Amino acid sequence: MYLDQRTKKFLKVFALVAFVFVLTGCGQNLDSKGNLLASRAINAATPWSLKAGFFDFILTIPIAKGILFISDVFGNVAWGVVGMTTFINLLILPIMIKSTESTQKMQLIQPEMEKIQRKYAGRKDQASQMRQSAEIQALYKKHNISMFSSFSTFLTLPIMLAMWQAVQRIEILYTSTLFGLNLGATPMSQITSGNWVYIVIVAVVGITQYFAIEINNIMLKRNPRYKVSKQQQSMKTMNIVMTAMIVWFALSMPTAMSLYWITTSLITVIRTVYIQIYHIEKKRDK
Repeated sequence: MYLDQRTKKFLKVFALVAFVFVLTGCGQNLDSKGNLLASRAINAATPWSLKAGFFDFILTIPIAKGILFISDVFGNVAWGVVGMTTFINLLILPIMIKSTESTQKMQLIQPEMEKIQRKYAGRKDQASQMRQSAEIQALYKKHNISMFSSFSTFLTLPIMLAMWQAVQRIEILYTSTLFGLNLGATPMSQITSGNWVYIVIVAVVGITQYFAIEINNIMLKRNPRYKVSKQQQSMKTMNIVMTAMIVWFALSMPTAMSLYWITTSLITVIRTVYIQIYHIEKKRDK
């Protein structure tokens, strides 16, 4: 199924708005001073019940309980966040393998896609649009690309959102420390108070986040068929904007969230490299 430029632009804007909505929506777990709301707190005594809401019952509370369990084993809630984040990412690995393979194939055919689009540029009649759609579908078939395989990533969003919620709502995080860092304090409040060490963790968030977004393009260059497309050039700006957004949220949310972002970004980089070498390149070399 071919998506026209207007539809693709709409989907991109919708995805960005949804992303911002999710981030700001999660901020409702905290009050105006950055403290966890008592009604949203999760601890060992929190009942696992449908009364908490369907989403919390199915995902958020079990993930939070998993973090607390790992915390008891390793003696620090920070390691519970790292451990559960790693487990969740291993759980969704099969989906991400398919999604990454599809994304790379789509990026590799962008020069051919742009060639077709230039061929039909300015031709809005129905016959031309149908021929353009047919040529693009033939291109997908030639490279064994399913239009819907990349949408599999959306299946992981509820899990990742629940992980995000769980990290913010675990009560003990707000009184815990790691390497001298107060996990409940916001880096912004600490930096403005002269505690400059928090700049380091925010910088690590920014660096790891950027590479987590950019790693797919880096690995894509290993493919001999790789050619830079206009779409990939425009994505550079989007990557910088996304990284800046995450850095801003890292500054204004509890330091525990920075630990979550760093862990997720590092896992994303490792996962992408693994998929590229052991799935995409292995299949290509057969």
